[in-house]
Amino acid sequence: KFAPFSSCAWRACAAMGNSAQCCYRREDAHLANGLEQPFKASRCESWHSIPDMTEEQWSFFERLQEVSEADQEDGGVSSQAQETPGEDKATPLLPVQPVLRRRSSSGCDHFSRFDRSNTWTRLRANSRPLALVPEEVLSPPCAVSASPLTCAENQAFLHLVDGFRQKVRQEWEKKLECKEKLDERVQHNLQDGFHELEEWTSDETCLRMLRAVVGDEKQASAMLVKAIECRVRDRELYSSLTCEVCHDVRVIGRDRDHRPVVYLCARNQTKTLKDCESQLSLAFEAAVRLSEGEGNGKVLFIADMHGFSTKLNCDPYAYKELGGTFGTVFADRFSYILIVDFSFLAQSLWAMARPLISERTQKKINFVNNRKARELCEEKLTTHTFNRVVSAFDINRARGITAEEREEHARCTSICDVP
Repeated sequence: KFAPFSSCAWRACAAMGNSAQCCYRREDAHLANGLEQPFKASRCESWHSIPDMTEEQWSFFERLQEVSEADQEDGGVSSQAQETPGEDKATPLLPVQPVLRRRSSSGCDHFSRFDRSNTWTRLRANSRPLALVPEEVLSPPCAVSASPLTCAENQAFLHLVDGFRQKVRQEWEKKLECKEKLDERVQHNLQDGFHELEEWTSDETCLRMLRAVVGDEKQASAMLVKAIECRVRDRELYSSLTCEVCHDVRVIGRDRDHRPVVYLCARNQTKTLKDCESQLSLAFEAAVRLSEGEGNGKVLFIADMHGFSTKLNCDPYAYKELGGTFGTVFADRFSYILIVDFSFLAQSLWAMARPLISERTQKKINFVNNRKARELCEEKLTTHTFNRVVSAFDINRARGITAEEREEHARCTSICDVP
């Protein structure tokens, strides 16, 4: 430990510039007022201000694990879902499907999957609901937003909906006549029914697709046809809400308009982008479901690119497949996108991904450094969410922090158990 500097010593360090910052302790950071860029002690270990999970939360997740183990012993059907003669049906407070057993950094844990032999009727009836940590469930409800159909933004496209819907259904009639040209997983899942066509040609979805391309019916039709195909192909994924965890992407809170905030940290990615596709899709699926009641179907996305690995993200085919999913299934779902500390090497990969993103979405993307990101987050996010995001910025940049510690912090700052 170093003794406190004299005033003369501080003036000498100030003349040296930033290189002098390594000469004093973090505890004495408040003495460095004379430096050009003083060390801010409040940012050094801000994640310590994020409390560990309470006993109530630990009990909550332990109970989820018990339900998961009971489901596996009973062959995938929870005892909570079984009907008892003489008793009224009640909505279970906990998920009735196996909850994801998160894989640790060592990769030794396993995660539950649905048997492919399950019929879609059984799969859909037992689809897993979202589970929120208790503090989020008990938060004061936000004022209910206006119906999407009455929003001024949709008025210009309402007259196109009926014709647009009919065009999409006709396209699928043609596809069903030549099923052999469809993806094998799509063909397999279509044997159990095709409810996605009805659900994904609702007025709200049609308007969302038309908004995404500013009324271009031809382009919107192609997008919706592709989106429906993706939903059929990944039907099991979106029903079970389980996948292998190999990236740090989570619903971390809400903004001031009560829209869910998805946070991604590039440093904690452990596998290739192709391996992370399912987890990325589930994170946004969870956020969209949370936004339907109070967030008006919109999601705010923060991508912290510090520690970005070009080696894990250089597959152009993965970008194309991921762009096809997010450009269709999640079209016009983003209210704001914040990209933090985007490195020079990552910019070359952005050139591959940019053509896959609509012009409307590109206008919502903001590339900023860490300092500017904190200012924007403080402006847009609720206080609790802002504190979580800033603590994530700090712990992901701190030296001497292990992957296990960052993983534990991610668990404590996530408001949803998916993914």
